[in-house]
Amino acid sequence: MCLVLALCLLLGANALEPQCINYAPNRFEYEHNVLEKLVYLEQFKTDATERIAAQVQQLHTVLGKLLYLEQFKEDASEKISVLEKQLQGPPTHSPLTNSTQSPVTPRSSSTYVHWGMNTCPNVTATTMVYSGQAAGGHHLHTGSGEYICLPNDPEYDKYNQNNDENRSLMYGAEYETHAPITNPPALSDLHDHDVPCSVCLARGKTTLMIPGRTSCYSGWTKEYQGYLMGEYHSYQGKGYVCMDKNAEALNGTDADLNGALLYFVEGRCGNLQCPQYLEGAELACVVCSITI
Repeated sequence: MCLVLALCLLLGANALEPQCINYAPNRFEYEHNVLEKLVYLEQFKTDATERIAAQVQQLHTVLGKLLYLEQFKEDASEKISVLEKQLQGPPTHSPLTNSTQSPVTPRSSSTYVHWGMNTCPNVTATTMVYSGQAAGGHHLHTGSGEYICLPNDPEYDKYNQNNDENRSLMYGAEYETHAPITNPPALSDLHDHDVPCSVCLARGKTTLMIPGRTSCYSGWTKEYQGYLMGEYHSYQGKGYVCMDKNAEALNGTDADLNGALLYFVEGRCGNLQCPQYLEGAELACVVCSITI
């Protein structure tokens, strides 16, 4: 009977009809049953709170892992981007034109001739490939070629030593800086001496000979400066070279054999814009480099 009454109180009177319909519990039993329900609900609340707290903790753990993975992804993307830029190399920027040009092979190098010197300039990343002698076609030969720097240690393939007129001919070059006839601005002590030269490697740089200047433009480094020189105006031309202002003689020679000749170059006003350029003034030159 007591069990039936308890079930009636917990489940409601309708659950166990007709036994529960006519049952009227006393006040003690009613309060006792209500108290049991409150205890049960409190325990249920406690259990539910603990389960929710555990799930929240799991969510925090998962969220922390997701944030870590996202940061790892961003760091990896930045590192990949840096490596790609290093592999591609930056586009070159010319200080002369102030414009971005097409990309150049990273750390490419260039060579130039240091005319009048047996060594290369003492400039960072510039080294000598070889030293030699300036040479070219004879000043009176119309078929002569441009000035070149022949090495001091030549090698031959098959050859004969017959003087054959059916050849292009090569002669050593001499300074034509005689005083007082031509009133040279410099190098008068080198007149009729043979001209040395050296070929220089500018590592990681590109080089440029600028005629008519003694200094480089902004962003460029001076390799050396000197005087513009070329063949006499009535002789067969060979182009122009930049002769070092501190030029030397090749082995002290002064035989005056007059093969390829090198004269100072001076301006003549007219089509040459003056007064920027000066009538009769010997033109300077400078060889410049820029790191790429």
